[in-house]
Amino acid sequence: MLESILSILITGAMISALYALIAIGFTMIFGVGGVLNLAHGALIMAGAYVFMALNRDIVAEAIALPSIVVFPLAVAIVAGLSYGLYVGLVRYIEDNAVITFLATVVLATTVTEVAIGIFGDQPYSYTVISGTVGLAGTAVSYNDLAGFVVSWIAIGLLWYYITKTDGGRSILAASMSERGARLTGVDLHSVRTRTWLIAGSLAGVAGIFLGGGQAATPLMWLNPLALAFIIVVIGGIGSIKGSIVAAYLIGYTETLTVSVLGQSFRGILSLVILLVVLFLLPQGLYGREYVHE
Repeated sequence: MLESILSILITGAMISALYALIAIGFTMIFGVGGVLNLAHGALIMAGAYVFMALNRDIVAEAIALPSIVVFPLAVAIVAGLSYGLYVGLVRYIEDNAVITFLATVVLATTVTEVAIGIFGDQPYSYTVISGTVGLAGTAVSYNDLAGFVVSWIAIGLLWYYITKTDGGRSILAASMSERGARLTGVDLHSVRTRTWLIAGSLAGVAGIFLGGGQAATPLMWLNPLALAFIIVVIGGIGSIKGSIVAAYLIGYTETLTVSVLGQSFRGILSLVILLVVLFLLPQGLYGREYVHE
């Protein structure tokens, strides 16, 4: 019994850290620009496939690189893709929420089809770090453990940037009130650019470790993106703290559900929690009411 509880605690902590990364990037983009970016899921998939392509000889044996080099390179590439998505498409249509939503859905679908065309629909297995370690009687892969550690390092660095630097405070100010931020001299274009770069980086990190822990497939982003949406709503749209708390709530709920009821019931309790929160706290756990500007 004790071993089962410890296993749930450890497994839940590992996956929840990655969910938090995805949700934070998703909520930052929505909080700053009001953009519901469904292409965020495609960036998760891109992280896995870029890492895999550079780390293995599936494209060309000559470009297979060690993981320690590939990891930051893959994250930087995904951040660049996120930036390109903003400057190449979203900034021209972001004032129309419906058009932006539809455009990002179409883009995510297109990227998925391209990935299927290039790599096929079969899963590719890889690990960022191979091997396992025993924690409290539970075998944990180094891949999952590294994902947990790197995720929390990224969250810590982001928290410091948002709360202790002028650039980070400008992002926070823009998420609270676009008009107020503009009146205080904040460059909104710069803020949005940095936000998309950060969100892309977080998606890339999460995608790399999700692919390493499970498998890289063109459709691997659907479940994480759906969970990110649930997490953001529960935590409060625009709240980084809320995304972290809600990510662990959903992560542990999923892990417990799978352990007790089985894989087929994985997402049911998460939806129940979402409905309860929407009924009792429409703004989420740490959300705020939106004011008309």
